[in-house]
Amino acid sequence: MKNILFNKRRKLSLQVTIIAVVCLSVTVSLIVSSFLIRNYVINREYDRAKDKISSVAWMVAKEQIVIETLTTLEQSQTVQNYTDDMQNLAKVDFVVVLDNNLTRYSHPNKSIIGQPFSNISDAKKSLNGTSHFSVQKGVLGNGLRFFTPVFDDNGKQIGIICVGLTLETINQEIFKAQKTLLVGIGLGSIVGLCGAIILARNLKRILLGLEPYEIATNMEEKQIIEDAVSDGIIALTADGTILMINREAKRILEKVALNPPLLDDKITETHLLFPLFKNVFDSQKKVTDEVVYLNGLELVTSVAPIFVSQQFYGIVATFRDQSEMKQLIEELSGTGQYIDALRAQTHGFMNRMHVILGLIELGKYDDVRTFITSLNALHLKEIGFISEKIKTPALTGFLLGKFNEASEQEILFILEETSEIPELEGNEKLQNILRILGNLLDNAKDAVSGKIDGQVRISLNYEEDGQIFIIQVSDNGSGISDSVKEEMFKRGFSTKGNHRGFGLNLVQNIVKNQKGILEVHSQKEIGTDFYIELPDVKKKEIT
Repeated sequence: MKNILFNKRRKLSLQVTIIAVVCLSVTVSLIVSSFLIRNYVINREYDRAKDKISSVAWMVAKEQIVIETLTTLEQSQTVQNYTDDMQNLAKVDFVVVLDNNLTRYSHPNKSIIGQPFSNISDAKKSLNGTSHFSVQKGVLGNGLRFFTPVFDDNGKQIGIICVGLTLETINQEIFKAQKTLLVGIGLGSIVGLCGAIILARNLKRILLGLEPYEIATNMEEKQIIEDAVSDGIIALTADGTILMINREAKRILEKVALNPPLLDDKITETHLLFPLFKNVFDSQKKVTDEVVYLNGLELVTSVAPIFVSQQFYGIVATFRDQSEMKQLIEELSGTGQYIDALRAQTHGFMNRMHVILGLIELGKYDDVRTFITSLNALHLKEIGFISEKIKTPALTGFLLGKFNEASEQEILFILEETSEIPELEGNEKLQNILRILGNLLDNAKDAVSGKIDGQVRISLNYEEDGQIFIIQVSDNGSGISDSVKEEMFKRGFSTKGNHRGFGLNLVQNIVKNQKGILEVHSQKEIGTDFYIELPDVKKKEIT
């Protein structure tokens, strides 16, 4: 399936992608920062160089030895020694003393002392008593220079001082300053790489070791599987927010005229769906195969709590529409009942035929006539009594089938004389009455099975004022113990073995859904009595 969903060229893993992106971001940031800082460092070093050479030039211009030499215009080793000391002390490349004719009185290259300055036009700018900077090529190469005038005690300009640094020296200072910057870039890159690796590993762990494309594949597979199942599925958080809802759930909700909720919607206590989940929200315990009615639709639901780190997080519910399956089961059940009734009648008929055959062989024809007449009278009496008391054909036929079935098993079914049922509408509520009677009569028959005087008494009545259908089924069987009473309405509970225990749960759900009354009275070895009232059961209108 993964090949079908994601038939694409394999991409870089999440871990490699995160490391690459973070490292690239850090590198770009560091390069841009380094460029800006480098420009700042260069400008700062040039400013420092200017401050240094200008300060040295002003100091030299005030030195008395220099003033005396330029006043007398005599070459002196003393000036050269002084400028050499200043060069070493201030760490500049040259200190040149010039007179007004721009003749050198000092220079790092002693062989050119006494010669004119190499760039006369540049030096002349300070002959008018002003100072200036310049970047020019001199004897020592390209350099940054500062020219300042020298005045005697009378304030007359007598010369010029030129102090400078070669560009090579300045670049060396800049490189020294940038070494720290380069170390910082390296450390920043290492920290960024380590951070990227840690981040990538943490994300990988959070994503359970899955790549993004694998997560996308799993999500699509999950959605396909959820929509493929025949049960509706809804998951909610503890506050009722919907985490997921599949296609079948939406279909069922639309079937009961409900707009399907969307993701992130909330199922509050006023919502029609809330009763499906209420028990599990309250008890935080699993509920399995519970029958509920939603707008007249019968659903079988299973609801389980969700725990995260031992904390209640929410619930997940599955539910399926029982209507179609139930209809099929009822058809099959009706066919089975019909077959059982036919089998009982066939067996009884054969027994009677054997009696008649025996009498004929004995030549007792009058006895044959009497026996047949009594059989016919008995049959008509039974059918006539039930038909007279029960005016609803479906209910009459149902009871006759049950009576025949009980007769075959030598169990006495008695319809009480006080029973009286008019003709009812053949709707869902009539079907529910048949379901209830079927379950109660089957259980009563099982309770008295094997008992010599076992009997089941049935009372059916109808109160027109409240349109209430009243059912009372009593037996003189073995009764129900207190422990069984507490469990007998739970779905799947049975004392008769596996694959049983759904009948009484169905009865209880029908009564609860129709807002009726269900009472059970039982005593051990005496018998059991079920009393049920179903309201809003309408009579058939006579036209």
